[in-house]
Amino acid sequence: MPQENSNEMMGEDIVEQGSEELYERLAIEVDKGQEPLRIDKFLLNRVVNTSRNKIQRAIDNGMVLVNNQPIKANYKVKPADQIIFYSDTDPVTYEIIPEKLPLNIVYEDMKPNYPGLAWCTG
Repeated sequence: MPQENSNEMMGEDIVEQGSEELYERLAIEVDKGQEPLRIDKFLLNRVVNTSRNKIQRAIDNGMVLVNNQPIKANYKVKPADQIIFYSDTDPVTYEIIPEKLPLNIVYEDMKPNYPGLAWCTG
């Protein structure tokens, strides 16, 4: 079972096991009106970039907890269940690279113009 870091943001954070493997932690609370549904089908609708097979393997490896208890793949979610899903997939990251573009400034006013502020004397 992975050890959790104390940094938790919006139900997701990165947890570490040993010093080699990183896991992404996704915490989900089941809605009150949720009909009973197998946990793998429920998570398939909630977790992006994953397959039902990967979810079932995570369940078999104890990487899915419901109310802080490991569960079996045939578990049916109930309203108000607290689900924690540990994913070993790399989080999607985007690299923004600045690009130099020729920019022709047609007009530049030295004094700021605030049309909505008629009382300004600047």
